[in-house]
Amino acid sequence: MKIKEIYSKFGITPNLAEHMITVACVGLFIKDHWKGPEIDWKKVKKTALLHDLGNIVRFDFDKYPQFLGPEISRIDYWKEVQAETIAKYGNDDHDATEKMLQELNVSKDIANVILEKSFGNSVQVAKGDNWYAKILSYCDNRVMPKGVVTLEERILDTKERAPKYANRPDFEELCDSSREVEKQIQENLNNPVDQINKNSVKVDNSLLETEI
Repeated sequence: MKIKEIYSKFGITPNLAEHMITVACVGLFIKDHWKGPEIDWKKVKKTALLHDLGNIVRFDFDKYPQFLGPEISRIDYWKEVQAETIAKYGNDDHDATEKMLQELNVSKDIANVILEKSFGNSVQVAKGDNWYAKILSYCDNRVMPKGVVTLEERILDTKERAPKYANRPDFEELCDSSREVEKQIQENLNNPVDQINKNSVKVDNSLLETEI
């Protein structure tokens, strides 16, 4: 099944699709400048394109309708899609993503990377040796709804918009671990990480044709 078919199947909003595609494009930029351990970059691409499948269940369309972009005129439709998705997969985005991956029969190898990667798991990702989780986590941490940003911008955004993380007593430790992952990535790149930006990373919609 192609990514575009998967996004259609699960009612992925255009802004969420663009986010996952952009995360994949950050991964491809890292690929072009990588000097570290051998990596299966097709696996990186697939994990990036699937990593937030269940996120619609936690969207707050009333508080942040602007994230729908041009689709804001169809906000009632997307609220219906959200309600249907919650009814089928639950209201926890992590659990919903896991169920969707199972429904797609995605390989355990890819699913495990996606499920290991989360901001709340940053300490384990930083301390571990799973480069796929590190790369996916870092790529995700460099992308916001407005596009590619610095890690510090993303951390600030998380503090402002994600109370489930910001209110955790270990929030600063999670932030420091995310910075440690960035340092680990930098040590394996030929170029400085600040070259990962809106000018160097372009959204490539041909990734929608990727077969999973």
